[in-house]
Amino acid sequence: ILAAPCDSNAIVPVLARAEAAGIPVFTADIAALGGKVVSHVASDNVQGGRLAAEALASRIGGKGKVLVIDHPTVASVQDRVRGFEEGLKKYPDITIVAKLSGDGQRAKATQIMEDMLQAHRDLAGVFGINDDSALGAAGVIEAAGRKDIVVIGYDATDEAQTAIKKGGPLKADVIQYPQVIGKTAIDLIAAYLAGDKTVPALKAIDVGIWDGTGK
Repeated sequence: ILAAPCDSNAIVPVLARAEAAGIPVFTADIAALGGKVVSHVASDNVQGGRLAAEALASRIGGKGKVLVIDHPTVASVQDRVRGFEEGLKKYPDITIVAKLSGDGQRAKATQIMEDMLQAHRDLAGVFGINDDSALGAAGVIEAAGRKDIVVIGYDATDEAQTAIKKGGPLKADVIQYPQVIGKTAIDLIAAYLAGDKTVPALKAIDVGIWDGTGK
């Protein structure tokens, strides 16, 4: 079985049934927080979080209040936020004023951003843990006429790339390489089924920053 969980906790009982049946399980993109998994292949989300922190810090002058629109039930997002917080440690003048869960949904991110614009009028930046979160926040910021708030997203979807090119609040995105993740997962499964029991428990795939300049 190759699984890409939408909930890192909810899949655990399913994996237990697979283990009981003697079926090897591999995961891709999002990890399971339990159960027996032969190998997990995913973007290096900690690295991605650090890149997002650097991208945001460089665009707000290394200081100011920032918001994280979170989705803490997903293991990959936990890694992204951990990397983001680690990346901001070198910027003592940047303060995370809130980490609020938008469940990865644009409508929830929109509501969070509307509330936070009122609660923190001096907000300087936003890190959206996926593009729905980032685009939801950017839409509110743009509608409010605020040109002083920078949004950094994650995924670099076509819609996000278009928004970045347009020059609105969304300035950069962490870009993943899902084709590499998929091919690597299949290669590991093939090796394992051919008898190679030394496949790595974790295979991290590098990510990058996309800001419309060809990076």
